[in-house]
Amino acid sequence: MPYAAAAGAVTGAWLLVGVPLAVVLVLAAACLWRPSPLLALVAVAALAGFFGSRAVDGLADPPSRPVEGWVRLLDDPRPLGTNGVRVTVRHGDARLEARAYGAVAARLDDLLAGERVHVSGTARPAESDWHRWRHVAAIMNVDAVGDRAGAAPLAAFTNHVRRLLDSGARSLPDDSRAMFAGMVYGDDRSQSPRLYDDFRAAGLGHLLVVSGQNVAFVLALASPLVTRARPGVRLIVLLVLLAVFAVLTRFEPSVLRAVTMAGVAVISAALGRPETGRRTLAWAVAAVVVADPFLVRVLAFQLSVCATCGLLWITPALAEMLPGPRPLRLAAATTAGAQLAVMPLLVAVFGTVPVASLPANVAAGPASGITANWAPAVVAAASRSGRGAGRISASGGVGGVASGAAAAPRAMLGAGGGAMVGAGVALVLASRRLDGAGEPAAMGWMAAFVAVARRRLDGIRALAVLGGAVVAVAVTVSVLAAASPPPGWSDIGDARLFRHESVTVVVLDEPARPRDLLESLRLAGVRRVDLVVASHGGASDAHAVLALRDRYRSAAVVAPPMHRVPAARTVRAGDMVRVGVLAVEVVADAPDLAVAVSPAESS
Repeated sequence: MPYAAAAGAVTGAWLLVGVPLAVVLVLAAACLWRPSPLLALVAVAALAGFFGSRAVDGLADPPSRPVEGWVRLLDDPRPLGTNGVRVTVRHGDARLEARAYGAVAARLDDLLAGERVHVSGTARPAESDWHRWRHVAAIMNVDAVGDRAGAAPLAAFTNHVRRLLDSGARSLPDDSRAMFAGMVYGDDRSQSPRLYDDFRAAGLGHLLVVSGQNVAFVLALASPLVTRARPGVRLIVLLVLLAVFAVLTRFEPSVLRAVTMAGVAVISAALGRPETGRRTLAWAVAAVVVADPFLVRVLAFQLSVCATCGLLWITPALAEMLPGPRPLRLAAATTAGAQLAVMPLLVAVFGTVPVASLPANVAAGPASGITANWAPAVVAAASRSGRGAGRISASGGVGGVASGAAAAPRAMLGAGGGAMVGAGVALVLASRRLDGAGEPAAMGWMAAFVAVARRRLDGIRALAVLGGAVVAVAVTVSVLAAASPPPGWSDIGDARLFRHESVTVVVLDEPARPRDLLESLRLAGVRRVDLVVASHGGASDAHAVLALRDRYRSAAVVAPPMHRVPAARTVRAGDMVRVGVLAVEVVADAPDLAVAVSPAESS
């Protein structure tokens, strides 16, 4: 039944077919009167379609006019460009994305979700799918910010906790503070482009946000305190804690999935009918998707569900098969199960997945657990005492794993490599299933196959060896295929790259988002940059150069006259810059720098 409900919710939310409320009620009544998986699937699909179509109707008439009045922040303000912020707000019955720049942005930047502010600006319809699947009807350019008002009691309490933790972490280095905020309460706003890209390169991006691990720790801490309480009191306390944690972490999709799973488990245990992890996941998916059908289009929710499926279906089998001490086997199997489950989705969305993700996740797992679970108490105590928290060594260890993986030669699994890894793991798991299968109850073709295979243990072992060999070949090919950038000029996103022997020059021709620029260079196999040419010399180039020098610390920078790029050398037309074996000639300096690169003449 729960699997049918989950399948129905996903189907109805994806199709978004409007179903009349009367039909939904009839199907629900029929399902309650005579439950069956097929009827549950149809009824839940109709329910998800009903709510989904209503959500679509709510976006049909977006405001396109001047807006003035009180708005309530639905999330925390995030950076936008070089001097702006954006935040989702509710004005009346509509969700808007408010955007502000300069001094107006500064008045919004220190607010948190749930708080209210009086604004004026102009709204226009939002056209992207990214906004649509987040229920955002319009984008408002904010012209003025006026009075402020506090949040409701629950939001005010969680905001106080976030500010307390943020205050205690101020003495940490920038990267450690950013990792702490992301792992503990899901605030990724202060992550530098280099830190973000390092974690992406290592396949550790999920560690910079809260997840089910945090929810499990909250319940583990609370359980001893409510063990002796009455079942009803225990249920209410645990559900309240889950609600507070969801508000604290801003209803992140992965948290919604984990909190709902925990809620289902707590309620079923209180009713004396505990559910298995797999059935709990199915009930949670059905409940969350019916409540917000647009979530099926959100990548974070998809990844969270896939990773949990891997933990529940793949990890147990791998843990029994892997050699070595039990703690190491469990750590490797947990990481491998989650990574294998999300691999098809990552390849479909991003085209590739890093080979380093498996060993990096195994290495970073213990440290990330310490940071997410125990560091909050240390930081909160530091905030209360007025003393610095010092350096949280666990978060530093996670950062070291990520930076090491980013500095390693590029090795990626594409669609072909991912398919080979999946096939190899499937063969290994199949061999384990055949080896442990009981006597067949019926002699169908599958049962007969199992019976024959079990009598041929050599064939089963050969199947496992073949699966392992397929995985090894896929990984080896991806490592050998990791190549350096080709010599000469090549385009990488919004920049150009010139490589000659061991010298690399990056030319910033167009405004580039720092995160995208670092990712493009990493995927191109660039491990060293000797010279950066900031063609425009404006604020966009300044932010890109800061990110580049954060990763490639030995890079020199040149910029045109009147530039705004920190630590850049000003050059003019006719100047010659020598970089190793290359000579970079400045052809023009107005309105932008234009350069010609050639091998330097030996003196």
